[in-house]
Amino acid sequence: MFRSGLSRFSRFRGRRARFEHGPQDGAGLDTRLNALCDEARAMGLNTPQALLEYLDARGLDTALPRLTNCLTALSRAEGPLAPDQFGADLPLDSLDLLERAVGDRLAIPDFAHFCHRVSGFFSYARDNRRGQIADYIPELAHQDEDGFGLALCSIDGQRFNLGEAQTGFCLQSVVKPLNYALALALNGESLVHTHVGREPSGRRFNELALDPDGRPHNPMINAGAIMCAALIRPAQSVEARAELVRRFVLSAAGGAGCTLDEAVYRSELETAARNRSLVNMMDEHDAFPPGTDTKAALDLYFRTCALTLDCDALSVVAAMLANGGVCPVTGHRVIDPGIVRHTLSLMLTCGMYDYSGEFAFTVGLPAKSGVSGGLMIVIPGVGGFGLWSPRLDRQGNSVRGVEFCQRLIEDYPFHIFAGVASE
Repeated sequence: MFRSGLSRFSRFRGRRARFEHGPQDGAGLDTRLNALCDEARAMGLNTPQALLEYLDARGLDTALPRLTNCLTALSRAEGPLAPDQFGADLPLDSLDLLERAVGDRLAIPDFAHFCHRVSGFFSYARDNRRGQIADYIPELAHQDEDGFGLALCSIDGQRFNLGEAQTGFCLQSVVKPLNYALALALNGESLVHTHVGREPSGRRFNELALDPDGRPHNPMINAGAIMCAALIRPAQSVEARAELVRRFVLSAAGGAGCTLDEAVYRSELETAARNRSLVNMMDEHDAFPPGTDTKAALDLYFRTCALTLDCDALSVVAAMLANGGVCPVTGHRVIDPGIVRHTLSLMLTCGMYDYSGEFAFTVGLPAKSGVSGGLMIVIPGVGGFGLWSPRLDRQGNSVRGVEFCQRLIEDYPFHIFAGVASE
């Protein structure tokens, strides 16, 4: 299974944001549409309906914004498949995607089989009922301890989900990579890393500790995430800054609903003693930029942690990172490739609390967990998963999420160093 998986997937590694700049061959739209129809008919796809069924079986449907107009036009067409049935003004990146689909060159080949295997991993993980719900934030204690959702999105927008994939949950620490990416986009690497390090801390995510230079160790622990919040448009009001982050997450998720869970936000404010201590410690060591309103920075941090998505939307965020910063469902660039590289590097080394080293060793994928049970998993050049299951291990990671990842890696060569170990 490993070798066959490697042969199917190794050719996709490093192929990011491939559709952002449109097709490279310069062929005319009419010529390419005629060739597409010829290829489809040669495969027995003689009608628009047959082509739609073929695309749907490969994870592409009318819910994909990049293809909505085209697939809607096809669904209304009658008669044999023809170029004029794809709708007017077909975007070139949409045509490029259709060509890859018909040519069996999508990010996840043999999509039905892959989804079948993922369903098996999901079932195994669901049987794991170890772990406990986080209750130090009172609102989180109200979650369904047996809730479990999973969603997949490839860099081509292939979609699949299982369980409670449409159940919204607050992101908590899963938002930290996005806050870091936004801070980089607004300030640049030099300024951000003047105030926050990039080394694993080897300590609990909320421990009162700084690195030898008097900075938070990295952006994936609480102190570093608060620092990133301090760097996001500090001259604006907290409300305006929070709205900027929300819109950024919204864009990363392809326009899916992203709202503030007011109850969780208030609950965090009422149980903030440790995080206030972190702020006081950093303030005492002059870690913040001069003139920082530390109270506002902490408030913004709580608001971002209380943002909600569901697994479907979170998988799109993961796929956006897997795709070099271009959202696969809209085709819009969200962040620059260099920022993606920095973000994924820190997710790989620091994203799973003080289990990060073990996770990097055994799973080898950039990921970020949160104490609400959320888990964002990125497979660079292929796609990503959004997962939610609130039973946590002692490190604060979703028990089922970790097991799912371990089983995935056993069958597929997604470990970042799988290629060097292949024969």
